Amino acid sequence: MPEQPIWTGSPSQVKNALPFFFAALAALAILFFSLILWNWPPGIGFVGVPVIYALCRRLAVGAQQFELTSERLLTSRGFLSRTTDCLELYRVKDMRILQPFRLRLFGLENIELVTSDETSPVIVIDHVPSSLRLANQIRAQVEACRVAKGTREVEIE
Repeated sequence: MPEQPIWTGSPSQVKNALPFFFAALAALAILFFSLILWNWPPGIGFVGVPVIYALCRRLAVGAQQFELTSERLLTSRGFLSRTTDCLELYRVKDMRILQPFRLRLFGLENIELVTSDETSPVIVIDHVPSSLRLANQIRAQVEACRVAKGTREVEIE
């Protein structure tokens, strides 16, 4: 059976709430110091620094992409140079769903996958809507892949 896409998404921009807040605070501080204290309007040009920082953060989070298929989890990062990590789902050992208070306010969660993959032993799918029930979909696909390939997780003590 060919590989089928199940879910594609990216983290929420809520991930950038704190950096955006501090960038806005820095921009206001620059405006205050350049206009009020120094009476120097050319200092307003420095407001662009925190604005560019916030824009880069937004692009970086927006360029992060997760794709769950019937056999793999693909994680892509980068907006200039792109890197894609591929995880075979039968390699997933364990899963944790993390919902800190600040994410629960926005209906978001982080899904942490512990894998037997050497290059990426822990994969975090962060800031995804909890209403998607993505963890249940991943778990179902992991079990389906294990049954299809005839593999199982064995712990040796």
